Parts: sequence; structure tokens; C-alpha cells
Amino acid sequence: MNEAAQNRNYDEEKCIVCGHTVRFYKNEYKKPCNYCGTWVFEKRKQVSLQEQDKNKEPKCWICMDKGIVEYPVQQGMGVYTYVARCICPEGLKWPATIPLLGQCKHATRPEFIELRNRELLGMVWKDK
Repeated sequence: MNEAAQNRNYDEEKCIVCGHTVRFYKNEYKKPCNYCGTWVFEKRKQVSLQEQDKNKEPKCWICMDKGIVEYPVQQGMGVYTYVARCICPEGLKWPATIPLLGQCKHATRPEFIELRNRELLGMVWKDK
């Protein structure tokens, strides 16, 4: 990443409908494209779970200390990713316009998300 990209105070996503760039400032995570009006959600730039420091155990296994939890919902012929806040202290720092995981009707249960994250980091015992 170049120095100019590191010093900017916004993130960018490209609208897949019209190709224009949508900028996200501060706590914004969704907004309509100024050109075509399509709602665009910011993709969180995340470090994969395997790349995280394996010696450092997260305080919250549900959100992995990010405060945001992504979960899939299958609807029709597609699988969509929804976003919710975690109930940990990091999740409560995010704006209240993002619902808590427990408030989401179709959200995956937190226990399953935690188990998946533990399995990805190799921190769960499996019967062989």
C-alpha cells in the first residue's frame, strides 16, 4: 500500500453496477452510490484468521476482537453476507445503527461462529 493510501481518512469501494468509486468516512459502512443510487457496503479489510499471531489469544472468539461479525444468509439462489455488532466491548464501540448479533433475525448463533473461529485457529479439540 502506498503512502498516500495510508494517509487518507476514508476507505473506498467500487460500485459494481456503474463502476464509480464510493468513499466511506469515519463510521460509515454503507451508502448509496452518488452516480446510480445502488447501495454499496464497505468490505472490511481483514487479516485472515490463519495470518493472525497464533500466540495471542483473542479476548472475544466471536468477532476476533474486531467488534463486527459477518454471517451468511442464503436467500433464493444466492448467499449474502450480513454484518452485525458483537456484544463485546469492541462491538459496542461501533455505531448503534448496526444491529447487535442477537437482534438479527437470521443471524448464525454466536456459539457456531465461536466454534468456527476456534477451528480455523486450531484451538479446538477434535475426536479422531
